[in-house]
Amino acid sequence: MGKNFFVILFILWVSRAHGLLLSWPTVISPLTKNATRRIDECIQRTESGKLESGKFGFVRENGTKFHGGIDIKSFLKNGNGTPSDSVHAFMDGQVVYRNTSPNASNYGCYIILAHPYFLTLYAHLASIDVEVGQSVRAGQKIGVLGKTSNATKIPNERAHLHFEIDFQLGDGDHFAHWYGANFTDKNLHGAFNGLNLVGIDPIAAVEKLIGGVKPIDLFVAEKEAMTLRIMGNYVPQFLEKYAPLVAKDVDLTRPVKGWIIEFTWFGLPKKWTPIYNSDSEQPRLKLLSYRKSLLRNAVLREVLREKNGSVSMGPRTIHTLKKMGFIVD
Repeated sequence: MGKNFFVILFILWVSRAHGLLLSWPTVISPLTKNATRRIDECIQRTESGKLESGKFGFVRENGTKFHGGIDIKSFLKNGNGTPSDSVHAFMDGQVVYRNTSPNASNYGCYIILAHPYFLTLYAHLASIDVEVGQSVRAGQKIGVLGKTSNATKIPNERAHLHFEIDFQLGDGDHFAHWYGANFTDKNLHGAFNGLNLVGIDPIAAVEKLIGGVKPIDLFVAEKEAMTLRIMGNYVPQFLEKYAPLVAKDVDLTRPVKGWIIEFTWFGLPKKWTPIYNSDSEQPRLKLLSYRKSLLRNAVLREVLREKNGSVSMGPRTIHTLKKMGFIVD
């Protein structure tokens, strides 16, 4: 048996409740039975030195800057001090995108894998070992951790893997239209541009999956920060990819008149309920409700907007709808 076989055995974790095979995304795993490190010890902090700065959410610049994944630190170095930690597929999946040009994204060199119900993203890589279209198994080596990025110079001592669990919002055509309407530079990454992704907290997701939660329930269980109604007979491709987000016992082949959509505070459209009958006088787009306890984060994330005591939909929500192909204006 080869060396890679034993590495895979070391980092894998089986979620027995649903037969899931999971892997921590780097070779030093806090998930195995004999792990010597906790998850928090695997998080790479920013120069602030604060643990939360490497986690998901509004964790930077005194709680005002959002971080859409987690940063996993390097533990291994080669002879010249360069980080050498291998990076591994989180679950069985397929390589749907890879960027090998470090200056083409603030993610640097990155890989995106598709799994049932979500994507995983692995960024700042020093090298990539897989090709687009290739199937991978949980725990399989896909690259080497690094410090590539076109936005920030990452010092050697803070080299890390940036890891996300994501949804893709728009298909290629609708996202391309949205991008062209908002930016003048060329989109180098198509529908796998980071602006077309929205994700959840990877640490919370790992803990829930290990506890037996089904993958799709990771998203459905997120609390809604606000609920909106949008009228029209349009069914976005987003729902074809992520049909379990639609309310149960719904027939997607039946013509719809609109949708009631629940959004999380970080911008994930997590539950969709079709409208089959409607009054033609209803406004095309309307905020129906919002959760006061999540208002601060939703406003910071621009999912909602608050002005002079009045709450309305924020620009991120409008952009999300447009990326998915809705006509909003």
